[in-house]
Amino acid sequence: MDENIYKLETLRKKALFAIFLALTASIIFGFIIFIFLLRASPIRAGIYISLFSGIAIFLLLSKITKCSRYFKDYKMLFKSVLVETPFRKAFSEVEFHNEQGIPKEVIKATGMMCLGNRYYTNDYVRGSYRNVFFERADIKIQQVTHSGKHTHTTTYLNGRWLIFEFNKEFHFDLQIIGKGFHYSQRNSSLFTEREERRHRVDMEDIYFNEQFKVYAQDDHEAFYILTPHFMKVLKDMNNTMDGDFMLGFTENRLHVAIDTGKDAMEPSVFTKIDLTEVSLEVQQEINAIINIVDSLNLDRDIYKE
Repeated sequence: MDENIYKLETLRKKALFAIFLALTASIIFGFIIFIFLLRASPIRAGIYISLFSGIAIFLLLSKITKCSRYFKDYKMLFKSVLVETPFRKAFSEVEFHNEQGIPKEVIKATGMMCLGNRYYTNDYVRGSYRNVFFERADIKIQQVTHSGKHTHTTTYLNGRWLIFEFNKEFHFDLQIIGKGFHYSQRNSSLFTEREERRHRVDMEDIYFNEQFKVYAQDDHEAFYILTPHFMKVLKDMNNTMDGDFMLGFTENRLHVAIDTGKDAMEPSVFTKIDLTEVSLEVQQEINAIINIVDSLNLDRDIYKE
């Protein structure tokens, strides 16, 4: 571990130095160009040309100094040593692909999330815990709109998406939306095809109804899954989860979307690695999976044939 940490710190310093060198040089060259243009061109034109030149020089020097390569190597080693290794210790049959994620088509197929026009995903992990196979990835979904010279970005989801697989296939979709979770797709309108349409279901637990909205294709299956114990666990999760969340049962999978507001487990070249902080963050991601399986008893008989 100490050797890997030393390698990480060396790569971080190389990347940081390359960024500093490229940035300093681009500022100096940009300023020099601005001084020369100041006498021959209007101030506005001089500023634009200087900025463009500075950016071009920065990009060129970044390539020459191998800035992006150092950062990529640093990120790859960081994920391998400080992220992948703990996941392999916590779970079995682990696959880890930090540059891949959950495809947009998988999320779209659930019919449970607004997808906007920008979709980013990385840090894909597949594994098994207590004989329950899972997938997880960081996901950011945004809607970017342009109006004249202005650009407006609305973030629909920035956090993690978890998928748990079962041996049993559910006959009807069930969606449980936390009170603070926005931009879900409910498929409850009359324009949705009848066989895919979900409708609002109120449970007998009044407090649960205040914290969650349930949409189901079949009332019987909704009450079959949402037992009093299940609802109690969801209420507890609502107080302890590190973000607003939504659950969806569809086919043989449980989808859990958690809006944490961040892209987890990402290194920064500008600060030295804090092993304690990184370990806590990675463990939080691991615990999110463990707690859902354990708390909801996802390995119990009702989820099996």
